[in-house]
Amino acid sequence: MDGGRLALRLLALLLVAVVPVLVVFAVVMFVAGDWVAQAGVGSALLLVTLAALIWIGILTVAGSRRLGDDLRTMVRLAERGRRTREADSGGGGEAQRRMAAALDERNRQIASLASEVRQVAIGADAGMVARSIVAAARAATGDATWSLAVLHVAESVALVPGVYVPERDEPAPLEEVHRWASVASAGDKTTSDVRQIEGPWGGFLVIDLAGGEDVTAMLLAPWEGRAEPSTADRNVYSLLGQHVGNALEHALLYARVRSQADELHRLAEVQRDFLRGVTHDLQTPLTSIGAIAGEFSARADLDAAGRADLEVIQHQADRLRRMVGQLLAVTRLDAGALVARQDVFRAEPIVRRTWRALVSDTRELKLESDEPLIVADPDRVEQIVWALLDNALKYGQGSEIRVGIESHRRDAEDRRLRADAVPSDLVAELWVSDEGFGMDAEALSHAFEQFYRSAAARDAAPDGSGIGLYAARGLARIMGGSMAVESKQGVGTTFRVFLPAEPREAEGELINESAAAIE
Repeated sequence: MDGGRLALRLLALLLVAVVPVLVVFAVVMFVAGDWVAQAGVGSALLLVTLAALIWIGILTVAGSRRLGDDLRTMVRLAERGRRTREADSGGGGEAQRRMAAALDERNRQIASLASEVRQVAIGADAGMVARSIVAAARAATGDATWSLAVLHVAESVALVPGVYVPERDEPAPLEEVHRWASVASAGDKTTSDVRQIEGPWGGFLVIDLAGGEDVTAMLLAPWEGRAEPSTADRNVYSLLGQHVGNALEHALLYARVRSQADELHRLAEVQRDFLRGVTHDLQTPLTSIGAIAGEFSARADLDAAGRADLEVIQHQADRLRRMVGQLLAVTRLDAGALVARQDVFRAEPIVRRTWRALVSDTRELKLESDEPLIVADPDRVEQIVWALLDNALKYGQGSEIRVGIESHRRDAEDRRLRADAVPSDLVAELWVSDEGFGMDAEALSHAFEQFYRSAAARDAAPDGSGIGLYAARGLARIMGGSMAVESKQGVGTTFRVFLPAEPREAEGELINESAAAIE
């Protein structure tokens, strides 16, 4: 704008200097034309030029001050533009350098804070985590005066109230200064979680930790004689409080979960010990009851009613013995102490014998078999068959129960049925199918879970234990096999057991003897 005004002034001065001279020359030529002709044009021009110079001199003297001010203004504008260009080209300025240095320091503090807090191991003892948190805060801020005051913990077993510093293995007791600092106000000079306070104990900077409802704690540092934290400093301290509070809350949560897990493991171990003791204690009397009932039922002088009662006693004793065997198998499976032997045999006799033991009426067994040779433990296979047939009788709603035993080579269909655990190329498949109420999606996902029984299963058979299918699958696995289930609500359920098999060409005298012995 100043440059524009100066140009206008120069133009006006030029016009004032030139125009009057031209006007005077024109007037002289018009008024005194004869004189100009006599004196000559050259003389006339000389006179006009002298008059113009005198006029310009007068204007110069009159306008020199004003023109000098305008010229100095132009010089200052030019100098200012030069300095601006130098700053823009990289020369910078003191203010810019200070701002860049401050930003670099904030970025360093934030990066250091994140790194230090990440290194705090929340899986350690909660007290050790608290001391590590203080060490991380000191490293992140470069201030070795910070301490952590834990005022209240919902569960004080994991972390007791006190003052935590890295130099002490045990927390120091809380003092009045900490209780005062927890409630002291800084007026308007505070953010939501960073307070600079002063009182009878001196000045302090307090960072309230965001630890949720389970813990009330704060980071505390003496601040007597120090400069008041800037807004950027307060933001960094606020971020520190959030990270430290989260780390402390996670450590307490981890300690609580670990304590609960330890208690669950202890209860599970007590349960396993109880089951082991009960099963061992029940086996002997049940065996005695069955043997005595068998002896009495063999007497010739026993009437029909007495013989029927003894058969019921023997049947129930055998049923209880099988249940005890299931419990014992479960405890050994959990302990990893169950070892299965390997024999080669046919499973049809085992299926028929188990069916006769479970069914006391005239229901007929629908058995389909191509008589494969199974390589497994006959006793464990009998336990599996007993669990599957018992399950079908309980939840089949009186429908027809079908059992199949067949062998085939492993292919994509076997893998679809989850028989991939069977190492042998030849697979023996034993399946038990009923047309009962079936299982919904939730019950199907928990079918092999220990002690799980759906609401429908409890209504259909209140006396179930919830361990039969769990034990059956575990027994199949230790024999190198696997187990799968297919079910649809309102249609029925089919359980499939896959075990290693031998080709029929391998059948010999030893196999015949084993099969005959099982029958």
